[in-house]
Parts: sequence; C-alpha cells; structure tokens
Amino acid sequence: MKYCAITEPLERPAIRPAIVSAVLFLVVVANLSAALAGDGQGMAAKELEGITIRSAWFPAGAVTLRNGEYRGPAAPGSATETIVRLTDRRAFGQMNGKDAAAVVLVTEPGGSGMFHELALLEMRSEGWVYTDSVLLGDRVKVHSVGIKDNAIIVSMTNHGPGDAMCCPTREVTRRFTVQSDHLVAKNDEQSDVHDQGIVGPVWQWIRTRYNNDTSLNPPAGTVGYTFQLNSNGTVEVRGDCNRAGGSFTMKGSKLSITITHKTLAACPEGSLEDPFLQDLNRTDGFLLKNGMLFLDLKLDTGNMEFRKK
Repeated sequence: MKYCAITEPLERPAIRPAIVSAVLFLVVVANLSAALAGDGQGMAAKELEGITIRSAWFPAGAVTLRNGEYRGPAAPGSATETIVRLTDRRAFGQMNGKDAAAVVLVTEPGGSGMFHELALLEMRSEGWVYTDSVLLGDRVKVHSVGIKDNAIIVSMTNHGPGDAMCCPTREVTRRFTVQSDHLVAKNDEQSDVHDQGIVGPVWQWIRTRYNNDTSLNPPAGTVGYTFQLNSNGTVEVRGDCNRAGGSFTMKGSKLSITITHKTLAACPEGSLEDPFLQDLNRTDGFLLKNGMLFLDLKLDTGNMEFRKK
C-alpha cells in the first residue's frame, strides 16, 4: 500500500487587523516619545550655544557666544585674542524648583592659561539666562558635571601641592548649591575658610606703606588694582592691565595669598602691577577696622590698605 505525503501548507490562524493596528500604534507612540525627549534635550543644549554671559575678561563685562564661542582682543589694540568657549561639560535639572543648567566655560586669555568656570543658567520665558559663575581653576581637568538633590556636582582634577600648572593630579569632587541666584561652594575641604567679613567683597587698593618710610599709591583714575577672596578658597586679582588668580588660606587673623597665574598683556609705563602682585603674595595677616582692610606683609615690612569697591 502506498501513502501520499500531504504537501499543502497548513492553514495559519488569521491575525486580526485590530491587533496589528494597536501594536503599530504603540510602537509609533514609543518612538515619538523618545524622539521628543531627545529633541527637547538637544534643543535645550543647542540654545546654550548663543547665550550671553558676564565675563570679567572684557571691558564690556558681558559677551554673547556664537556657536558656543566668543573672540575679542586681549587688550585694546592687541592682535592677541581672548577666547571664551562653551565646553561639552553640561548638566540639566532642577535647582530650588527651577529648570536649570550647569555648564563649564573655558577662557583662553592669550597666554598659557586656560581658566575653567562653572556657570549657572536658569530657564525663563526668554530662554536660558546666565545668573552666576565661579572659577574652578587654571588648566584643571573637568571630568563631569551633574545636578542632583539641589546641588551641582563637579568631578575634576585640580592641582595638588607641588603640581606644575600644566599637570594637575589631585582628584576632587566639588559641590555647589544656589542661594539668591548665586553659586555657593559646599566643599568639606574648604570648611576651615571662615568669612570674617573679608571673603566675598571686591577690595580696592588705596596704598601700601612700608616700614622704611616709603609708600606706593595706585595711578590716579585707575579702575584696576583689586582683589577678591572667594568662599571656595580661590582669589581673583585685577592689576593694571592683567588679571591674575590663585588660592588663599586663612586661620584666625592669619592670611596667606598665593598668586599662581596671570595674563600676559603689556602694561603702560608707570604701572605698579608687578609690585602690587608681589606684595599680595607676601601677605601674612589681616585686620578689619572701620570698614577698611589692612593686609600685613611678611617679616613686618609694611601693610597694604584697601576699601570695599
């Protein structure tokens, strides 16, 4: 007896059109949601490329980035450019219930320095608005920026004792909160830095009196010769035609300032920028009296007098 194989395909159950439509709809919605979320983040990041920021490196005090960058003369008439760049170290989130962005800007003033700043932006009806920034350091390495639990967290490599400016080795995590639209450092390593009334304000140099009966006075009509101590342990200095910075330590009435970097613009004849910076580097202590600040110089060689700007 011969048997014949059945070669006709088995009939498959029909797939209902309604089920196909539902599955396709869910796939489309999921893809669209993902695309919108990505576009929203991309649009937010793209808007940052043209923000206006405050910058102490330029006489106007504020510059507007174009494609994430701004270029201008390092000094009036100078062929050397100062460049401000928006880096890819950015974070978006909520700070005190407001949509915020934390970004890292790098300023190259024409010398060997590369000054990194953390900038705080707030989303308003007109778009991203710059509110404040703090200096992270010169030639540091910023690895990441994040926003979590109302704090901005920066992972970076900073300079340790003995490090050359080119080659920082100290791994740190810095935290910042926002108070009245200002960034405030919350670093455990800075817990020994006490305000005592001199941290925060910009101090204008009046004169330096030396114990050999000589003195120095800033040139008449100058707008420079200032310094500012920041709560994160850094110091910002403006001389005659250059800006400088570094760090400071304070314990009781003892104060030590270390200038680690400055720009390299040529100063006019009669400038006192170099002795001004040298004396700041020789600070040994301070005294606040009647709203005036007096910095004692090492080895009891004199004192510098300042008033709040």
